[in-house]
Amino acid sequence: MIALGAGAVLLVVIVVLIAGGGGGAAPGTTVAGIDMSGDPTEVRTEVQARASTLLRREVRLTAGGGTVATVRPADLGATVDVDATVRAAGDASPGRLVRGIKALTGQGPNEVPLAISYPKGALAAWTAEIAARVDRGERNAAVTVAGTTFTVAPAEGGRMLERRVLQERLGGDLASLPADVPIPLRDTRPALSTAEAKQQVAEAGGILRRGGAVVVDGAVATLAPKDIAAAMRFTPEGLRVAASALRRPLLAAYPKGSVQPRPARFDIRGTRAVLVPSKDGRLVDARRVAAGLTGEDRPVESTFTTVTPVFTTEKARALGIKEEVGSFTTPYDSGQPRVTNIRKASEILNGTIIPAGGALSLNKVLGKRTTDRGFVAAPMVADGLLVDSVGGGVSQLATTLFNAAFFAGFELNEHTAHQLYFDRYPVGREATISWPSPDLKVTNSWKAAALVRVFNGSNGVTVAIYSTSFDRKVETETSERFDLTEPKERRVTAEWVDEGQEVLQTEGSEGFSVRVTRKVFEGSRLKEEDDFTTNYLAPPKVILVPEGTPGAETPYAPE
Repeated sequence: MIALGAGAVLLVVIVVLIAGGGGGAAPGTTVAGIDMSGDPTEVRTEVQARASTLLRREVRLTAGGGTVATVRPADLGATVDVDATVRAAGDASPGRLVRGIKALTGQGPNEVPLAISYPKGALAAWTAEIAARVDRGERNAAVTVAGTTFTVAPAEGGRMLERRVLQERLGGDLASLPADVPIPLRDTRPALSTAEAKQQVAEAGGILRRGGAVVVDGAVATLAPKDIAAAMRFTPEGLRVAASALRRPLLAAYPKGSVQPRPARFDIRGTRAVLVPSKDGRLVDARRVAAGLTGEDRPVESTFTTVTPVFTTEKARALGIKEEVGSFTTPYDSGQPRVTNIRKASEILNGTIIPAGGALSLNKVLGKRTTDRGFVAAPMVADGLLVDSVGGGVSQLATTLFNAAFFAGFELNEHTAHQLYFDRYPVGREATISWPSPDLKVTNSWKAAALVRVFNGSNGVTVAIYSTSFDRKVETETSERFDLTEPKERRVTAEWVDEGQEVLQTEGSEGFSVRVTRKVFEGSRLKEEDDFTTNYLAPPKVILVPEGTPGAETPYAPE
């Protein structure tokens, strides 16, 4: 046996260590399982191919043992910078000495991530879509009141996607992205639990048992238990009695000495908006009564107090509503179902105040048109045909408002013309609405608020807008009709047409386009200029045929 001295052993170790690798990417340095120490061109090609395969691979998002969604990173615009990856492999390779130590000690390969990147906002937008599918809002316990009976609807927990965690799982090293990715969900708790709601119901019962005796300036009255119950509010912060809900019962209990406050208002006289001042009232202090009812003492003591209306003279005067700045009228024939809808919508819109610089969305003001709210079925345009739909006809109010805003010099943010032209409207200057879209949106771009008033007569509807003039003027021109189109024939089913019959509903007429320009002046200064084109379809020749006729259309009525 040959004995080696310590110096000889050290020499052998050094030789082994130095022999542990050469320059460039070290042997054992890998990217997605690819040895990066080979020929640079071949290595780059192999990394590119592996990246392309992984980017197109389908990844399943799972929850509760099921698949929520599938995605390919490439579908989200994900990419891999292959050149940067190759350089990173070289930069991450250890030197000869370290390589030798790793070889001598049997350590594993040096793995470099295959970094994935997404376009800005793409991953966030996609995770938002996933959240919309899996998120479930928690539901607070709810207490319904019927007379003096309280019923608790139990609370429900919710769940929420942890978006950032999911984004992190889909980012980083593409090679380590698994085929199945569990969705990170977090449980959410309701703010008002079932137990808390039941406790508040017990407290409410105690309040009712103590009675509703009230004394105001020596006069004693008793509030009805159902009125007290109706004023109770069950909240995460605890049970409370709403003072606002007690004002009417207290007014009935103490009619003598009570005077209702009167808010400021605007009366229309000709083209002027005349401010009618507000007036303070005198009412029982409902806040003291509400607070006292939750206590033990009876009767609850209170007194009369001066009540100032929310809309005071000072607030009204500061709005700058003085005179008519734009108005328009469109005609209708009374007695039609569509007129019922126009008048119902007019009641809702009438009196709307648009702050200086504020916007109005007609759909937001009117809300969804339903039979429960007093709207009825009436004709409207859908897919180039007239069909019955609840709320049909409301677009006439939209057109009337659009033109009033047009001549008031408002910004016209969003409007959509009817598909077909109706001669009751000015050509090119009209707007249709449906729920939830299209909508009519305008902005009061002036330095004073604007009051919208709607007047319904026997043969038409008028919308007038009142504000401060600022010497505004509007000039407009409408082009001749162009791009004329011929009507097409459409065969449409109708349930009342008998087998073998055909009924000519409309002959059809030309479609066309028209261009409208508008200039808005503040004094002599051009404030705004508009130019928009409206394209009208040719009203088709419509032949009604029995249901089930081959090739015939079935009309669709939107909500």
